[in-house]
Amino acid sequence: MNIFMTGATGQMGNFTIEYLKEFAPQAHLFGLARTQEAAEKLEARGVTARIADFADKEKLVKAFEGMDRLLFISIPQANLQANVVAAAKEAGIGYIAYTSINAIDYPKNGLEHNHRQTEALIAESGIKHTFLRNSWYLEMEKGPFRAAMATGKYYYLSEGKISYATRQEFAEAAARVIATAAFGEVVELGRDALTHLDIARALEIATGKSLETKEVDVETYNAHLSPFAETGFEIVMQQYVQAGNNGENAVTKKDFETVLGHPLAPLSEAIKTIL
Repeated sequence: MNIFMTGATGQMGNFTIEYLKEFAPQAHLFGLARTQEAAEKLEARGVTARIADFADKEKLVKAFEGMDRLLFISIPQANLQANVVAAAKEAGIGYIAYTSINAIDYPKNGLEHNHRQTEALIAESGIKHTFLRNSWYLEMEKGPFRAAMATGKYYYLSEGKISYATRQEFAEAAARVIATAAFGEVVELGRDALTHLDIARALEIATGKSLETKEVDVETYNAHLSPFAETGFEIVMQQYVQAGNNGENAVTKKDFETVLGHPLAPLSEAIKTIL
């Protein structure tokens, strides 16, 4: 069996490669690389690299030749993702596992539009598929966690809820799905939704440090976080939680643990893996 991965050189892709070696040891692994340097790194890990780009459908068709299954790790550009779906169909790929977004019917900072369009294209292609509707990366909280550790204070904007998991946890689920093709059309992947106060308590357990927790306004939050922010997206996520109407309250771990075949680690243990 030949399994192809897009995003193979990324953070989630790196974890997924290792899981696939464990879950599908007889499979031949192939990965997309944009440069010769990236291709060489994949080859060094035992993955056959094929150089192509989402922007060039014909190169994608050639890259996908002979592949049985495609793990399609998404990017935020719907027009480029359309090329991947079209190329997969033309190349005769038999199964796609696509990393989508949890609670896709709700506003997701605009990301839902890309995923809805790509899911529709995959469904229309006639290729057997599973949509891996991932919740948010816990790694997005690294800046707030660093701020809390440095100041002893964990600030947040509201009592709304959000579901998080690590890239490694999502990678394990993706590897299990693409290795077996044994799941249905949709799996919703996330932890039971938590408040930021719950997250602060998990951070205390993970680090053994007591934190002052406080709901604050946007200005206070930004001033607190600014020296520690990684992406600038942290405030966007706080406002997303504050706004509500995002489907987060309904997220549970049921599908995730079914796919994994074991319980998710407590959030405090997941936090330890990213600090």
